[in-house]
Amino acid sequence: MTDSGSKNSDGYRLGRSYLSASRLNLQHFLWKDAQSFLLHPVIQAKLRQRQESRQPENTDSISIVDLATGTGIWLFDLVKSPEVKGLDVHYHGFDISKALFPHKSWLPKNIALSVSDLFKEPPPSFHGQFDVVHIRLVLSLVRSGNLKPIIQHIKMLLKPGGYLQWDELDLFNHYDVLVPNPGTSAPNMAATFQRIKDLANWSWVAKLPEMLLEEGFKEAVQSYHEPKSELFKAWTHMDLCSAEELSIHWSGPDDEDGKNWRDLIPIGAEEADESIGAVLRVRPTVTIARKLT
Repeated sequence: MTDSGSKNSDGYRLGRSYLSASRLNLQHFLWKDAQSFLLHPVIQAKLRQRQESRQPENTDSISIVDLATGTGIWLFDLVKSPEVKGLDVHYHGFDISKALFPHKSWLPKNIALSVSDLFKEPPPSFHGQFDVVHIRLVLSLVRSGNLKPIIQHIKMLLKPGGYLQWDELDLFNHYDVLVPNPGTSAPNMAATFQRIKDLANWSWVAKLPEMLLEEGFKEAVQSYHEPKSELFKAWTHMDLCSAEELSIHWSGPDDEDGKNWRDLIPIGAEEADESIGAVLRVRPTVTIARKLT
């Protein structure tokens, strides 16, 4: 079992055990492989353009913040990436819990991690301080489909003309169980992942560009990214871990429906073996938008 803890009081519907942290770190590298970037190429180009046109007397660093940073793995990977090589950048990570943060003694000098709530106004000292806001996989927090508190939080953090990159999972359009042979099926795996689809109305993900435009952003576009087929099974195993965590934390470990779900998960996992070869295909979506100047 991935995590035997109780339902989180702060609204987070996944686990914070060492196994959950390992799942988050694996998830990061699978997403990175599918997307082929950490920062969207449009944002990379704008940051380089900004630094190259900076006046000599301007010593301000580029500031990038990662919201719902979890273990901080996106920041730790970005800081050493060729995508930001030669750029003068300061990095910050926010999360509602510091449970998965490394001790500050182990952090690079240009990375800071802090506790902050996405659904509340950020501290005034952070208002208008960031050139880029990155956020990934907060759909389990958006149970009602109301994104306005999160979007307002992001707008407060961004400088005028700053960029948002929102990496998300579109369960309605890019989350499918596949089998290699038309004559076979994987009903238990399909039922396992259908439980995730049925937890809430996830339709807001596909509408995210439209919602950002309505909230005062511009240049909002969304793309999806196809994973390599040889990594489909890795994605499947990762999301089976997610399913197990959700079965515990969505309604609590004693919920009867959650217990039935946990009984189904290992049976669904068996359908990924050689005889059936079922996999979950996940296409990560990336939405970028720019705050009005």
